Amino acid sequence: MIASPLISVVVPAYNSSRFLGETLESLAAQSVERWECIVVDDGSTDDSFAIASGFAARDSRFQVRQTAHGGSSHARNEGFRATDTGSRYVTFMDSDDVWLPHAFATLLEHLEGQERLVGCHGLADLIDANGVRYAPGEYADAGRNRLGLEGRRLVHWPLDRPTTFDVLVNGNVLFPPGLLLARRSAYESAGPFDETLAGPEDWDMLIRLSRFGDLAFANDVILLYRRHDANQGARPTTPEQAWRVRCIAFHSPENSPDQRRRARRGWRAYQMMMMRLRLSEAVTALRERRLRDAFDRGARLVAHVGRYVRGYPLPRVARERLVW
Repeated sequence: MIASPLISVVVPAYNSSRFLGETLESLAAQSVERWECIVVDDGSTDDSFAIASGFAARDSRFQVRQTAHGGSSHARNEGFRATDTGSRYVTFMDSDDVWLPHAFATLLEHLEGQERLVGCHGLADLIDANGVRYAPGEYADAGRNRLGLEGRRLVHWPLDRPTTFDVLVNGNVLFPPGLLLARRSAYESAGPFDETLAGPEDWDMLIRLSRFGDLAFANDVILLYRRHDANQGARPTTPEQAWRVRCIAFHSPENSPDQRRRARRGWRAYQMMMMRLRLSEAVTALRERRLRDAFDRGARLVAHVGRYVRGYPLPRVARERLVW
């Protein structure tokens, strides 16, 4: 009887032939060997399917699926449905990023035996289209800069604390998705990626996962995040889409009473933080006789005051529970 893999890896690939081979090589080089990989060719018109099929021919841990082009969320959902239901953990890897060989071992070290945790995430450094590192440490430092709710204030989250619902409901500190290894049971409970979102679907999923438990934080670079003109990360999420995720998360009926209370406290703590910032900016602009800037910062201050008093974001976006 063949044992189920410990980890299921899903890699959506759309016209990814330039980088896909390097991504899959980084998986094959992991020190932890008990995994499976489902590459979902999302209607590519280049050699992505052929490259993935080559890996599958050489290593039975790789499998390839083809779908009509439906976007990364659709491909991830199709890939998850094709994974071995006996695997314990799942991760979603973009087709142009690169794992360091110790990535799985590091994440598992924080997860094994810690049933209260639903996942673990690490940090990334940046590489360019040619695989050359740049701005060393900059992106990893951004990943360490988590804001969490303590009492009624947002504070810089200590490195020895896990990433919680209180952190994630106020902003996304975890990208790209290959940084996270989470329990299959948590994904099964959270439901599929929202295919109507364009850009912040990862953040939406993280919030949903965090309703079931915390994410351990590994203060270690485990992945190289590739920035180039053609990748999804190079096209920033629109403010409208990000705001939609914030409203969905805040007003979701899936929040427990305690999570609703903490979300409201976090919202007000964020508005208070921004009020202090806008007031400082307005005073500085007045001192320097930049009257237009002072008026602009003052108007923004008033807007934050109104949001603080109201106590929640608008609109009240409703979404039905997503199920596999």
